[in-house]
Amino acid sequence: MLVALGLLAFVIEFAFMVGVFMLASGSVGGGVAGSLLGVLAVVVVAALWGLFLAPRARHRLPKLPRALVAGGAVASVGAGLLGQGHQRFGLVLLGAGLVLVAAQIALDDGLPAPPPQRRRARGEAGDAPETRRSRRRQRSRRR
Repeated sequence: MLVALGLLAFVIEFAFMVGVFMLASGSVGGGVAGSLLGVLAVVVVAALWGLFLAPRARHRLPKLPRALVAGGAVASVGAGLLGQGHQRFGLVLLGAGLVLVAAQIALDDGLPAPPPQRRRARGEAGDAPETRRSRRRQRSRRR
């Protein structure tokens, strides 16, 4: 169930990026300038999403604010597309914003913390790369 919910959230996020492109491109009337602005907007939004909302984000927001920000962003892009005349896709994104809020709340709070690393004692195998000098020292110790 959680896998399907995660997949649905990913599809909604992808549709959101498409919506961001369409909204930014349509805001300047399309054409080459619209395409460049659309790509730039997607890059900026994807970077912010990856920084604050993604499952492996460094500065991930807590669960409830993350869900509200994600759903609100998707719904606001949907509303913007409605204003530009893209009724079907705008309505889909409005509904998807609500679904994304529910999905973000239902999904677990993140990946488990990695196990703590054991510190090696000095001189233990794998401590430092072997050099000629260290091999000579080992041979001299054996004698």
